[in-house]
Amino acid sequence: MIDVKLVSKAKEVSQVISAIDLSWRNYVENLKENIFTLPFRGNYSFFTEDSMVLVEGYCGPLLIDKLYHNHKTYLLKSAISHDPYRIYGMYDNKGRFDCFVARPEIGFHFMGMNNHGHSICTGDIEFTPPSSLDSVKEVAERIIQSFRVINMESLGSVILPANHERLRAIIDNRDEGMGRRVEKLMSEGLIEPIL
Repeated sequence: MIDVKLVSKAKEVSQVISAIDLSWRNYVENLKENIFTLPFRGNYSFFTEDSMVLVEGYCGPLLIDKLYHNHKTYLLKSAISHDPYRIYGMYDNKGRFDCFVARPEIGFHFMGMNNHGHSICTGDIEFTPPSSLDSVKEVAERIIQSFRVINMESLGSVILPANHERLRAIIDNRDEGMGRRVEKLMSEGLIEPIL
């Protein structure tokens, strides 16, 4: 119970003390907001970017050598490769999983831009939010395997390196339908059907 007599005898609170108290509370809250919490224990590679923690799940070669459209698979005559290619699990500063990202951004099935680049659309890959390094690596391995084939029916963006400008120009041409784009890729000798 509150001592009613003490409360009634209390003097008015000093504005200076109130300002100092508010300033201190704001300072402590700001400290709490900027403290990074690592997503899980263990020995692993990560870096921070703005307010996010990026945990490395894959580091190795990227190979894109096929294209898929309308139940048919085609071979890219000039495969796209990059080494080293990295896939990271991205966590917020409280250790909560956000998305997967790639460095450099090469591949297909990327979602729209956010503050950290394009996030990878993992709609075809079922997983629970990774809570260990092994689970980050497992999902990243599945992503790198799916990146081998450009799925023309994917809603995600295709991001290709500059030295594949003609392939990129045809795939990015949103004025033409997917079938027409595949026909163009065939007629220009960029892809061939796999028998």
